[in-house]
Amino acid sequence: MLLLLLAACGNPPEPMVPAAPSAEPVASSAAPEPQAPAKRRKPFEIHSSCAEVATLVFGEDPKNPEAGRRTIAPSSTLDGPRDENGNQTVWLLDEKGEPLVKVNVTKGMKQLEIGRSCRTLDAR
Repeated sequence: MLLLLLAACGNPPEPMVPAAPSAEPVASSAAPEPQAPAKRRKPFEIHSSCAEVATLVFGEDPKNPEAGRRTIAPSSTLDGPRDENGNQTVWLLDEKGEPLVKVNVTKGMKQLEIGRSCRTLDAR
């Protein structure tokens, strides 16, 4: 009997193994959905038939200092930016920087022309 007791006490204890984490994913309603990057819209062409340098403003408020402002030389062409929906509001300014006319370019339109009078915008 003593031999059994000594034999039982002489064995080293088995090492403790930590429990493995659960293999099932935990669903969380707080995790944000990944968002697709904004699609880059193809710009529209702006052509000037005006004999003078013309100034354009892109955005709803032509007086906003953060609105995009560009000048275009006579008989030249440049690319106009579109918003995330493919649209854009464009203002033509007079020589004093005051708004003359505005046009709303939609995603189906491809060209904007400043007229020969330097006072009109035509979107197509």
